[in-house]
Amino acid sequence: MANGKDTPDKLHGVEENRFAMALEAGFRRYGLVFLLIIIAAALSGVFSVGYFSHASQVGANNTVHLQYQRFGRLQNQMQLKITVAREPGENTTLVLGGEYMASFETSAIWPQPDNMYSRGQELILVYHPAGQKGDFSVWIYTAPDQPGKAVTTLHVNNAPGMSFWQFIYP
Repeated sequence: MANGKDTPDKLHGVEENRFAMALEAGFRRYGLVFLLIIIAAALSGVFSVGYFSHASQVGANNTVHLQYQRFGRLQNQMQLKITVAREPGENTTLVLGGEYMASFETSAIWPQPDNMYSRGQELILVYHPAGQKGDFSVWIYTAPDQPGKAVTTLHVNNAPGMSFWQFIYP
């Protein structure tokens, strides 16, 4: 009801807040659109596994291919696939450095390396040759320990390193 001054009557015991009322009106008007945008982003992989989350990189000399998930969630398993073109008779050494050791917990590596150790903030995996020529793939399953952006570097044998980032949601 309006009084003579064109201002609404106040209810006894109710404190009105103009900002809160404007915010509620905005959510009523645009809330469905906002919700649909969040659902579309989640389905497309912006928050976890999906189209935008899958990423890959190729090394400088085309001997290393890396497939990984760019977006993940805290304590949920993620996968790195490293494919190396190797010659028979030579060891394959993979070095994961950067923020990898501080940001991720390795849960499984397949196939198991012949030798594995850490040096400072680097995880080093050594595979001895098995008389095979051609592509050799390693799957590393990890679980993020910290939310935020983590930058990891990958060195294979003595080739130049590849740097990639992953964003972890809480």
